[in-house]
Amino acid sequence: MTDCIVVGAGPAGACAARRAAERGLKTVCFEKERFPRHKPCGGALSMNGVKALGFALPETVQEGLVYGLRAIYGDRRMEARRSRPIAVMVRREAFDHLLMEKARESGAEIHMEQKVLRLEETEAHVTVETSTGVYQSRYVILAHGATGILNRRHPGPGTKGPRWKAVTRRFDASAPWLCSRKDDGMLEFFFDAYPHGYGWVFPLRGAFSIGVGGLHHSRWQTGKAFGGFLTRLGASRESRYSGSAIPCCGIAPVLGSRRILYAGDAGGFGEAFSGEGIFYAMRSGQLAADTIADAVQGTLRLPLPQAYRSRCLQVLGDNLIYAAFFARWVYWFPGFFVALFARKPQWARDFLGIPMGETTYKRFLLNRFSRGLLGNTGR
Repeated sequence: MTDCIVVGAGPAGACAARRAAERGLKTVCFEKERFPRHKPCGGALSMNGVKALGFALPETVQEGLVYGLRAIYGDRRMEARRSRPIAVMVRREAFDHLLMEKARESGAEIHMEQKVLRLEETEAHVTVETSTGVYQSRYVILAHGATGILNRRHPGPGTKGPRWKAVTRRFDASAPWLCSRKDDGMLEFFFDAYPHGYGWVFPLRGAFSIGVGGLHHSRWQTGKAFGGFLTRLGASRESRYSGSAIPCCGIAPVLGSRRILYAGDAGGFGEAFSGEGIFYAMRSGQLAADTIADAVQGTLRLPLPQAYRSRCLQVLGDNLIYAAFFARWVYWFPGFFVALFARKPQWARDFLGIPMGETTYKRFLLNRFSRGLLGNTGR
């Protein structure tokens, strides 16, 4: 019997497996795919995420540094830039593979192309049935994403509530309609390209990540919006793209049971304003592993799911909960907020402190309200 089985080897699962192994737990991780594998994503890893790695990010994984953002809504524009990076652009195929290998190096046992089919939890352990065998573990971390057979059989927080739905594709920078576009270290957001979301153009090494996405409770023709956005940028309509859904549940009321915890997309740890999922997946996986390690060592004072949720609230709540509040207002009045931040450049620069880890959505918003949201000062 193992101490901890992790289901899924994406950022949440890989970071959970690595942390559990580092804490001395006998850890096994199951991943249904073979790495490296394609993963639709804009590719921006916030500096929060870089700091959470615990090791230097190799240059071979990096595709550029980001120093600011440019927001567009009709004829309204705003720009904000910092002297230090706010994010690092990565290619998810290489980044996810790196995290998985780091987990393996730390002592976790990794099983690729082995799908977990069902779980059975008892008071003493969890039985895990995979496509090739049956295993038992004292605890399980579910970090398998927001879709798949396991979500139907064992629905968690990530199967409920609003989702950030997006489609994206990588385009070579030499394309005629892109060759005049410069990589100036800025992320471009078009808040008029998709309802309750945005279109984006992110610079990569010799390429651009382009996509559309938004926060929706119902179905939306995302592919059609993507085609329209490409036409606006000067490209022909493109039928090939990849899509993803990121559950944005804030901190869900229930994040597990006596011996099972949910992390990453499976736990609904998406950020509602930007759709960022990587950093929150990584940290929720680490927090889940630490909570289980403390349970194994007998130092946990609360029941497992309550202790885990308390830690998630403390570490991630000020961003995930207040980002949802911020998203609700910005996406109802996007033009107003683009104009507001253009009029108050210091506010825009302060906002960039969120992905840098200097502040949180909660502190940013409380500070703005304390000064008066609609005040006339440029600061």
